[in-house]
Amino acid sequence: MSSSSAGPRVTLYGVDWCPWVVKARRWLEGNGVDYRMVTVPDDQRERREVVEVSGQFEVPVIVVEDSGRKHVFLEETHPELPELLGL
Repeated sequence: MSSSSAGPRVTLYGVDWCPWVVKARRWLEGNGVDYRMVTVPDDQRERREVVEVSGQFEVPVIVVEDSGRKHVFLEETHPELPELLGL
């Protein structure tokens, strides 16, 4: 999915084979959230970006950019995520 210009911008960092990433994708899509998916293969630029954003190698990482601020979530069940997305 692609992110829209209105409202928060959401980026999901992950890999296709991870069940936790699949769960996060289903949650985002099930709630009608537009997002940009960034696949983070090992030892690539995208993997370094995940570490910079979250301080960890694990995925999924959900980044919500809103009003010039970045909010980083390590799972879709974080209680602040729905509120930030207006759900």
